Amino acid sequence: MRYWNRIRSIFTTLMKKIAFLSISPALLVTPITLLLLSKPGSIHDESHPGSGQQSKTEVSLLFIGDIMQHMPQVDAAWNDSLKAYTYDSTFQYISPFISGYDIAIANLETTLAGKPYSGYPAFSSPDELVTGMLHAGIDIVGTANNHCCDRGKTGIERTIEILDSLGLKHLGTYRNAKEFRDQNPMILQRNGISLALLNYTFGTNGIPVPEGNIVSLIDKPGIERDLEMAKKSKPDKIIIFMHWGDEYQREPNAYQKEFAGFCFGHGADIIIGSHPHVLQRMEWIKNDSLGREKLVAWSLGNSVSNQRKRYTDGGAMIGITLQKMNGETTIEDASYQLTWVYNPIRYGKRQYYILPVDTYENDSILVDRNSMPDFKTFISDSRDLLNSNVNVKEKHK
Repeated sequence: MRYWNRIRSIFTTLMKKIAFLSISPALLVTPITLLLLSKPGSIHDESHPGSGQQSKTEVSLLFIGDIMQHMPQVDAAWNDSLKAYTYDSTFQYISPFISGYDIAIANLETTLAGKPYSGYPAFSSPDELVTGMLHAGIDIVGTANNHCCDRGKTGIERTIEILDSLGLKHLGTYRNAKEFRDQNPMILQRNGISLALLNYTFGTNGIPVPEGNIVSLIDKPGIERDLEMAKKSKPDKIIIFMHWGDEYQREPNAYQKEFAGFCFGHGADIIIGSHPHVLQRMEWIKNDSLGREKLVAWSLGNSVSNQRKRYTDGGAMIGITLQKMNGETTIEDASYQLTWVYNPIRYGKRQYYILPVDTYENDSILVDRNSMPDFKTFISDSRDLLNSNVNVKEKHK
């Protein structure tokens, strides 16, 4: 069954990649527009005019937490027989889940600055990490975070160059002001549904943004300008990725709440948070005081890292289905899948596998008995916390 899941995952991922087309001159707009084709299984119920039937289409989105690379992870990715780095094993267990969504988006919290590779506090990871994410089905990454300036101008610019060359879409950092103007916000179109994406970080660990480069920072005037620009494209939904909050704190702080309110007040519909490296709750308000719906995931925690303290050894993916019917787009469903980083010693060194909890929480064959207590603790802690979610339930297979 696992081999079949892997084959199905590779096929589905290939179909997703085919859907990302080169931008033709007729599609060039400011901000940048990416035209995404429907893949097999997408819902199309387009009625003929005058038929009296309703038209309906959907798009499914998956948001993934922090993808980090501490040096033990880099060491684990080295394959002695291939004499190369490979990350397919890291993502192999969640790849079938990711590939089930039309668009998958993650927070990339490292640079691709080249050798020498390094972990905390100045991250630079092998380019093969990008290949691993693409093989897993990840389509887009946010790059605006507190580590994006770790390796200076080379780190920002080479990261963008590698992502572009390998075909992984990105937002949040830019080589120059023209690139920022042309590509911010990112506009996606899929199944007749248009999305505007923005990405911000609270700061860059005190490291100045290199001259000429642009990092989207959390700043009310800047966010307001971006949201006004986004609204000019008339998207069905505006989504913001926020790198914010207090590290290792499981409740959103006043800063997060203030800026969430500001963003929602100026037109944002969905906010996805990162940076605390632990989970924080998710809230889907279906009808606020102004009659609008809004959704915030305050922090999705760590997708993969070497952090092993309690609460930091995993995270969650949140899946959101948008439905458009007769010109109106609403959130049809929102649910989460817990993930845990399993790091047994295999092949003579520590390994890192992202496990979807619901699939493997009782798999004593895969998870060794020494690791099972930590696995169970993470599951219990996370479910206790996310029981306070508003209208966002755990997804079960």
